[in-house]
Amino acid sequence: MKIAILVGLTLINFYFSINLSGGDRYVNRLNKWYKLALENKWSEATKLEKSLDQADLKWFKEKYKPENLKKRLNELTVKTNKSANEWMEIAQIQSGLGDKNAEKQAIKMAHELDPIRADIEKVYFSSFL
Repeated sequence: MKIAILVGLTLINFYFSINLSGGDRYVNRLNKWYKLALENKWSEATKLEKSLDQADLKWFKEKYKPENLKKRLNELTVKTNKSANEWMEIAQIQSGLGDKNAEKQAIKMAHELDPIRADIEKVYFSSFL
């Protein structure tokens, strides 16, 4: 009897420790795709797209594809009197394009415009320390 209870508890524990949900597997694949895209590893991300719903990818692709990042960067670059938010967006774009020096410069400009804003201050000091 004790062995049956022990086996039953072990099976229940095993059942709950292994994720059998198809929805969870999909979300894990989608998160992996997001991670690869953010790391600018588009060729690897493309391999996962077959098993993902294109509607889930459309907005992210439009925002983070390198050609779209460059287009948005050009829009922001020509703008005069940029706000701290715009400088932070430039920093994010430069990060996505892999230009760390330009990213740091944009963070520095945002910090100069708004040195007491907590989120900018945190990014500024983590970038320059």
